[in-house]
Amino acid sequence: MYGISKDILKLCKDLQGGIDTVYLFPYVKYNRKQITVVGQKVTVFPNTDIYKVHSTSSSFNETTEFEGGSEVWNQSLTLQFPKTTVLSEIYKLTRSFYRAIYIDRIGNIRILGLWNGLEANITNETGSEKESLNGYRVTFTGKEDNQAYFLNDLSIIIGFDLKIFMDGNTAIFQDGNNYIYN
Repeated sequence: MYGISKDILKLCKDLQGGIDTVYLFPYVKYNRKQITVVGQKVTVFPNTDIYKVHSTSSSFNETTEFEGGSEVWNQSLTLQFPKTTVLSEIYKLTRSFYRAIYIDRIGNIRILGLWNGLEANITNETGSEKESLNGYRVTFTGKEDNQAYFLNDLSIIIGFDLKIFMDGNTAIFQDGNNYIYN
């Protein structure tokens, strides 16, 4: 294959798909000196509070396309939140741009929307079958100049300070405060 030889010829027993954990945080425009990238890994990131999100189902996909002669990576992260309620504030996610980090089932940690951010699109749905989703599907999409970057470990990036969603529907955190999405 054309220039591709690293880590594709080995057969591996850890090929399980799926996402274990998702973290979400507001997009802040940083200059390229504030974020350090070495190859495909982010090694330094500015001080940031990140929020663990509990969804019943999470998926990520990434596709490439060419725009104006340049390669663009389309990133898409979809989260499902069951139960539509009058108190839900999921709609507030559409008011801002975000970055996301996910950890997959084989331990890869990737950051999405690193340079351009992600925007949220929300659907509220109920299917025709009993096992169909009755709740919200939130899809975060964005375009980047490179594929989603990797992180070795959240703890080595000094800037990440973990906060925890206690209830995915109402966005109440461990300290009892509601998070206000701008």
